Amino acid sequence: MKKIILGGVLLILLMLVLAAIAGWWYWMSRPQVITLKNGLKLTLVGESYGKHHVFKGVKGATGRLRGHATLDTTNDTLVVWIEAQHRPNEWPNYQLLVYDPANTGCVGAWQSTGNQINSTVNLQGFALNAYPRRASKMILRVVAWGPQGQEAAKGQFIVSNPGPRSFPDWQPDPMPDTQSDGDLDVTLTKCTYGASQGFMFGNFHTAPGDPLRKSVTVAFHTEQNGNIVTNWQPIQITTSDATGNSIGNNGWSNGRNANGDATMTYQWGLWPNEKAWKLRVEMSRISGFNNDEVWAVSNVPIKKGDWNNLWNYNMGRNGQNDSPVAETTLRGIHLKIYPAVQINQGFGMNQTMGGFHIVASPDLPEGFRMSLVEATNEQGHKLQTFGFGPNGNGNGNYVFQLPDIGKAKSLNLTIAVHQSRFVEFTVKPTNE
Repeated sequence: MKKIILGGVLLILLMLVLAAIAGWWYWMSRPQVITLKNGLKLTLVGESYGKHHVFKGVKGATGRLRGHATLDTTNDTLVVWIEAQHRPNEWPNYQLLVYDPANTGCVGAWQSTGNQINSTVNLQGFALNAYPRRASKMILRVVAWGPQGQEAAKGQFIVSNPGPRSFPDWQPDPMPDTQSDGDLDVTLTKCTYGASQGFMFGNFHTAPGDPLRKSVTVAFHTEQNGNIVTNWQPIQITTSDATGNSIGNNGWSNGRNANGDATMTYQWGLWPNEKAWKLRVEMSRISGFNNDEVWAVSNVPIKKGDWNNLWNYNMGRNGQNDSPVAETTLRGIHLKIYPAVQINQGFGMNQTMGGFHIVASPDLPEGFRMSLVEATNEQGHKLQTFGFGPNGNGNGNYVFQLPDIGKAKSLNLTIAVHQSRFVEFTVKPTNE
């Protein structure tokens, strides 16, 4: 009898263990899903690692694979594949945020490729140009963009790291560190990480210690031909590390500190546990241009329109093509400027946004910038601008936005085409 009872107890224990294993397996293999308030349902359906990425598709109701997609990347990287279910005729517009498990840092990632399966389902691939490569896992969170700004979704995806996790360590150079490009000497005097900045906006709320709020602050002392100069500013910084991560900044502010050094605060940095980061800094002039770098054009007409009219210079209000209002050749590049657009939208109650479009043929060479030096209305009143101009986007189209164009009837513009300088630093950021 005792043997029968003991055998029954062991059988029950075995069944409990098997049930626990089955429950664990179900829990671990279940689809990872994030649902936003607007009804957008995101399902993590796969990941791939390497330079050539192929997603065969997701199975539909009939068992057929839908959503085949491919992507080639320059370096070995991780691509995550997400199925987005949404309302008809609505395009899913969201950004992934990549965190390390210890929550020390994060970077953003946008869609790199995709395939529309039907009017309510899209397959989207996100190439993670930066992720915590030394960690075995990473956490992906979602921020959606909409009419009310940004919405942080509840929930997260947990993704295993399929790549190598052993890498060399870079050694930082001591600060202050001076690097040169031609006659321009740039000294890095400060590099800190961790200051809380409000780069996000709209209906977006995060915990005070969320790495999404943290930023990098740098300061540079600049001399040209041995003289201190203040007409050079950092405009773009690419941050990389020894694991193969590389990411450009997103959202920045420029100024000068108490020592007169040019400063820049930007997102994103990389993970702060790395022994060193490399900062590739683009320095750009804000004044002191030569005559052969500047184009002054007067009486640029302004028409009322919307964002589509501004960004698509060949689309007038009635679908008719716009013609350029002025042309010139600057540094071997032919420039055409099109009518400015006044948009019934602004950052304040009494503001009206606007902008204008320039087409460059051929496009600006690598390392060149097109800047709006000054903008005034027909009465000569100076208008606010958005600081540095855009760099090339590969097709010769440049859009300059004006935060408050007001009731201007026409614009007088001074445009500069000029070459940037580049310096690189290897540094260990200190905590803010």
